[in-house]
Amino acid sequence: MLNYCFDELKLKKLWVVGWSFGTDLALQHAKDPRHKGLILLSPPLRTSTPEHLIWWSSDPRPVFALVPEFDDYLPPDKAHERFSVMPNIEIVAVEGAKHLWIGEPSVYRVLSEIVGRVVPGMLPLPTQI
Repeated sequence: MLNYCFDELKLKKLWVVGWSFGTDLALQHAKDPRHKGLILLSPPLRTSTPEHLIWWSSDPRPVFALVPEFDDYLPPDKAHERFSVMPNIEIVAVEGAKHLWIGEPSVYRVLSEIVGRVVPGMLPLPTQI
């Protein structure tokens, strides 16, 4: 996917975003030096090992995790504990949110957090067309 985005689409400023089990894939496999960083939504850390996290702790690129308050797999307190080997990660606990980010306030929050990291000058996002 990264090769396609860089080589075929000629993208220059690509971030890797993973959601749920996609965050484990990103942490384990998205090590291509051409992307700008990782954005992790509802990371369960089911298959990522401490070694995967330690690898990212030595990488200078930003890693950002949005963790729902009521996540079924890895709530904020556990996320801070599990990610403790990555001092460079920014963890944002989102009050009232659940793992699937269902509902307009949760969707708007996720999109705003992503845009805020990728193109901060584009905030606030519009709420109407």
